[in-house]
Amino acid sequence: MEDVNIVLDFLTWSFSKLNSYYKCPHAWKKRYIDCEDVESDFFAEVGTAAHHTLEKYYKKEIDMFSAVNDFENEWYENVVHDAPCNKYIDIKQSTYDKIHEYFENINIDLDEIEVLGVEKEINFEIAGKKFVGFIDVLYRDKKTNEIVILDHKSSTIKLLKNGNISKTDMPHFMEFKRQELLYSIPVIEQYGHVDKLQWNMFKTGNIITIPWNKEDLDEAIKWAEDTLKIIENDIDHYPDTSNQFFCDHICDVKNICEYRINYSEETGEWNQYQ
Repeated sequence: MEDVNIVLDFLTWSFSKLNSYYKCPHAWKKRYIDCEDVESDFFAEVGTAAHHTLEKYYKKEIDMFSAVNDFENEWYENVVHDAPCNKYIDIKQSTYDKIHEYFENINIDLDEIEVLGVEKEINFEIAGKKFVGFIDVLYRDKKTNEIVILDHKSSTIKLLKNGNISKTDMPHFMEFKRQELLYSIPVIEQYGHVDKLQWNMFKTGNIITIPWNKEDLDEAIKWAEDTLKIIENDIDHYPDTSNQFFCDHICDVKNICEYRINYSEETGEWNQYQ
């Protein structure tokens, strides 16, 4: 435990470092304490490909007419892992088609906004700990003077007819929300205010926008402080193998995890190995 605490003392924290602990404490320890080599996955690579094209778009290095070609190049350069198998749909082709269609029809009017930063690095502190983050797009609306933090997401969040987030997707959306709220800390220090939080759900073409408010920020800060305490007090780092999909397809230390549960083609059962 003493060695772990020494490593924790020197860590620069981030939202993802906190949030990923809840996915699996054992995988978290392997990555951030033991510094094991990590491996990417299909979903992360899809996000990287689309983010690269969107970054160039907001920097005006490409325009709406060249965006789709740029995405094609980014896809073939970055997406090297196979998608999970599904007997009903080709996930890889379906994902490509949806994002390709988004870039074919991209119509973000950059003349209406003042871009304050793209992949903007931010630094701040919570509970005396140093944090770093990267804002996909920070912009000011020229008509309203509102400052908006925008994040590009490849995930799918179900919206109800009234525009609200579905109850089943609310825990996932809370992760998105806390991330941007924490990012607002240094933005407010620099610009004096943040007015809206926004997510570009490029796989579905939806834009989700909510107002920034102090109560939500206070909740996010308390969540971060509580999570720091939980991590600092964890002496066991037990694995969480309850999410089979995460273990098999998303965990970035899955190929070196001694607790991973694998499916046996021979027995037709999930078998844990030590």
